[in-house]
Amino acid sequence: MTRIKFYESNAQIVKAFIVVALCTSCGRLYGQRITENSDSASDSTLVAIKYEPPPRPPKSGEPTGRAQGGAGRGCEPTALMPVTKSSGRNFLWGLTVNERPQFWFSLPRKMTTKDAIEFVLKDSSGKEIYKTMLKNSEIPKGIISFAIPEKTQPLQIDQSYNWSFSVYCDFKTLEDKPGNVQGSIQRVSTPENLKTQLAGAKTPVEQATIYAKNGIWFDAVTTLAINMRDKKSKDIVSAWNDLLKQVNLEKTASLSVTNCCTQLKTPN
Repeated sequence: MTRIKFYESNAQIVKAFIVVALCTSCGRLYGQRITENSDSASDSTLVAIKYEPPPRPPKSGEPTGRAQGGAGRGCEPTALMPVTKSSGRNFLWGLTVNERPQFWFSLPRKMTTKDAIEFVLKDSSGKEIYKTMLKNSEIPKGIISFAIPEKTQPLQIDQSYNWSFSVYCDFKTLEDKPGNVQGSIQRVSTPENLKTQLAGAKTPVEQATIYAKNGIWFDAVTTLAINMRDKKSKDIVSAWNDLLKQVNLEKTASLSVTNCCTQLKTPN
């Protein structure tokens, strides 16, 4: 079992009379309650966001780069993930407290009807948990996401899962080698002090900052990303840019965050 040490914020100690139960999936609070008040708080003092990487467990997937494959044809996807180095090798690995997290990727160009993208999630034994492919559809250039659907079994606490994301420049060409990136994710439990801090968060930036400080990458980036889609306040854009820059993803920060692909009905 992975033990994560959570530190209370020195800037603000949240005292709550009623601690909001974050359910088994804290991710369901992504921007919901706090987004309602984000407009009034958007011009308030900006909250400094800082990602504190957690210790990497002994087993966290295969070594990989953040962007791979595609043979220079504009098919190289980029995973919005921090790179964890261990024994001279790079891993894409991160934590979540959400039972159905979202996975974020950027596409170098607009996909055409000749292209396809595929997302696969497997458990640590290699059993396929979820797989979906989008094709014959024009997918916009920019940042997209995949979420684990309700019909799929949720991620289990203290379990690691491996994911892969592939871009096929021409899915009808069997010999075509897709651009592919892969990594792993681990779900952890939510300590009471983290629940208390999140319950007191008044804006998406405050919520994302709490996640980032506690090393919960997936939930930090998701909280900001879903608030980058439409009307973007100054503090959201600033936190988004700062967070991605900290993990050397500043080149993707300016890309549009699209509604693809969690809202599409995709075949298994």
